[in-house]
Amino acid sequence: MNSRASNPSSRSVPALPRAPAPARSSATAPSPPRTDYWLPRTIRPTRGGWWFIGSTFAVGLAATNTGNNLLYLILAMMLSFMAISGVLSEQTMRHVRLERELPRRLFAGVPAYFRARLFNRKRRLPSFALHLSEEDPSGGKGVSHFLLKVPPLGRESWQYTLTFPCRGRHYLPGLRTLTRFPFGLFAKVSRPILPDPVLVYPAVRALAPGEIPTALDPGWRERDRRGQGASLRNLRPYRPGDDPRLLHWKTSAKAGDLMVKEVGDEDRPRVRLVVEDPASGTPAEVIEANLSYAASLAAHAIRLGSQVELVTPDGATGFGQGEAHLDRILEPLALYGAPAIPRALAIPAEAGRAVHVRLDAPLLPPDARG
Repeated sequence: MNSRASNPSSRSVPALPRAPAPARSSATAPSPPRTDYWLPRTIRPTRGGWWFIGSTFAVGLAATNTGNNLLYLILAMMLSFMAISGVLSEQTMRHVRLERELPRRLFAGVPAYFRARLFNRKRRLPSFALHLSEEDPSGGKGVSHFLLKVPPLGRESWQYTLTFPCRGRHYLPGLRTLTRFPFGLFAKVSRPILPDPVLVYPAVRALAPGEIPTALDPGWRERDRRGQGASLRNLRPYRPGDDPRLLHWKTSAKAGDLMVKEVGDEDRPRVRLVVEDPASGTPAEVIEANLSYAASLAAHAIRLGSQVELVTPDGATGFGQGEAHLDRILEPLALYGAPAIPRALAIPAEAGRAVHVRLDAPLLPPDARG
């Protein structure tokens, strides 16, 4: 089978970011899956195939002992069935290509939707009875899909879900194709295809009202200048080049001329999320729960329109806003490894509301953490 990963433009996720210094991480990076397989496909008899092979040996032994021409004819027919099975199953799996579309983000413990596409690049021959399957990273039951027929130069797609149990850098188990075509005597299985590397973020959950600190309350401050805010600052006649969306139609109708709104500028709230190392001996489940809480705070603040900065002992992300900046915040949280001894924090001197999250703290409302 010819396999190739999908083009970067066809994926819905950004390129996998670089990990921070591995010397400070308590979790070792997973090794890449094996790719140097001796054979691209393996073949094994099915249960019916073992019975057929045993029957072939029995017929061959009887034909040799008796010299009966009819038994030799039956033996030749049974051997030809096995040969034809190998040829046709190989023809079914040849020139078949798989591509995978990854989700934009992956979160620990949350099912993520993947899409696999199978292309039959043969010009004249279809492919029959193809099974697509992939193991579940969480150790549960794997997913599978059956394609009865893929026409020449045809394409079939399959959407399925996988769940990663923990954050960090992982490799997908890899898709496999299997066929028992044409007689069900042998199962031909491909090696794992597209074991793509992925980054799994900590779980992001909805925050209860008591879990939202006062620093995340909306606090927009108006500026006495033109900008992109929401407050009305002035009305003036329309000039070429003005944004038509700023036209004030009621005033324009009264004045008999086009009037444009001038809106004031606003300062977005600046929130600094400070994540402190846990004390030695802190249970792993407490650390993971607090990392999930920190990720949820960052997502909540960015979706409120705030400028957010993440500060950890490994460094700071700087202030930013939007979904792209949220990825820059979730990345160090996904790759965080608790050190043996808590490290000192270097907090930047820039102004901003600060929210401290200790990774060894019990999960209480922020105002009760002290």
